[in-house]
Amino acid sequence: MAASFKSAPIRRNSWLVPLGMVLIAVLLRAQTFGNPVIEFDEQFYRLAGERMLDGAWPYIDIWDRKPIGLFLLFAAAAAIGGSHAIAYQLMATLFAGLTGWVVALLARRLTRRTFAPTLAGVLYIAWLNLLQGEGGQAAVFYTLPVALAALLVLRQVNGERPVGRLAADGALAMLLIGLAVQIKYTVVIEGVFFGLVLLWTAWRARAATSSLVALSALWVSLALLPTLLVWGGFAVLGFGGEWLFANITSIFLRTPMPLGDWLEELAGGLGAALLLILAGVAGWRIAPKTPAVRFIGGWVLAALVALVAMRSFVPHYWIPLTAPLAVLAAPALAHHRRAGLVLTLVALIAGQWLVAHFIAGKGNRATVERMAQAIGPVDTAPGCLFVFDGFPALYQELDSCLPSRFAFPGHLNGMMEAGSIGVDPVAEVTRIMATRPAAVVLDEPRWSLQNKETAAVVDRALAADYVLVLREPTGPGRFRLVYRLRPVERGSSPVQQPVAAQ
Repeated sequence: MAASFKSAPIRRNSWLVPLGMVLIAVLLRAQTFGNPVIEFDEQFYRLAGERMLDGAWPYIDIWDRKPIGLFLLFAAAAAIGGSHAIAYQLMATLFAGLTGWVVALLARRLTRRTFAPTLAGVLYIAWLNLLQGEGGQAAVFYTLPVALAALLVLRQVNGERPVGRLAADGALAMLLIGLAVQIKYTVVIEGVFFGLVLLWTAWRARAATSSLVALSALWVSLALLPTLLVWGGFAVLGFGGEWLFANITSIFLRTPMPLGDWLEELAGGLGAALLLILAGVAGWRIAPKTPAVRFIGGWVLAALVALVAMRSFVPHYWIPLTAPLAVLAAPALAHHRRAGLVLTLVALIAGQWLVAHFIAGKGNRATVERMAQAIGPVDTAPGCLFVFDGFPALYQELDSCLPSRFAFPGHLNGMMEAGSIGVDPVAEVTRIMATRPAAVVLDEPRWSLQNKETAAVVDRALAADYVLVLREPTGPGRFRLVYRLRPVERGSSPVQQPVAAQ
């Protein structure tokens, strides 16, 4: 069997590599800085994290099914940098840059060349912009602890660390997986693969059966520890059932996506990741099948299984594949240097264009400012803002009270969520509209997967009591709509306000 490549000794200027990766991440993501409406998911994560600093509890005051670790990251960003979108965006940039560095460290085990691993790290950072990862998607954060865990495992697989350190290295790797699980639960699948590789490494070292059992118990316990601590904490507070439903039960209650939409998502996600997949395949074919190469190949497959488990193929769900694919591509990048440079250049340019394209189609800070002006004051209930469809970031940008604990629009306006959130969405939307929100926000055209029953409740209330005050264009044929509660003066009929923008 061909020997695996060992990492070169650490040089005094080794800090230049992670610094360079972070600077590259800053440059590639700079056009997003300060834009509060990059992606809908992270707008909600920011809302939940910042409201936690005000005393709100996830799953009780603001409902979602994401692990609390994700919200804690956004809360930490706001605590450090203030309640501004750029705070979490800079934190995400740091995570992206450091992950690119770890990708380079992993790639050094697959090729003797020094150029290719660095290029692999840059490819990882660049590809985030192609997969809706230009901001603070969950995978941008959890890929760093997963990649660090992979590095710990690979060093054992590669024979770089003494077998006597296997228990400790495995323990740290599994604890990192446990922390990553509290950012996204599908990390469990990658963690299972890493754990099996560690056990195989122990078995190959002729560990006794009793030792294998003890190591399994240790590593599994550490991987589960963060989640068990969170569940236990909510149980002590009397909310164990709420945590269990939001984090576990509700996941299996979502209605599957219609086949046509599913295939459309698959085509879009696969198209965005295709060139990196091909580079990874080329690296696998070129590289001698060392234990290191086989481990990275197995990691790619584990990440692919985790993607399939999501039952959705939107581009940002492909992000967990980018780190192992970039590592696996390193032998091909070393062997075909010019092609590697061309691939990287294509990713850099296409990523910048795509980010600009999405900003034009979704909006930016100027869009939010115009919407905020049209919405007006939303200080106290029942004068809350209600984002039925659109930007959840508006709640934070306007410091609005929340009309419901279901503040992510998709939970009340999506047909796939109708039976999965623990309440009847029609009854909840009816209750919200009965409080006469000061303003209601929608998108045009309507979402193809919208819950028609909840939409009908909103439409009836809008027709009776609201007036359209803003029709903000964001891209060809796309508008953000703002409706204000129609003012009624004593002894007069309702006054129709003009639409502020066309």
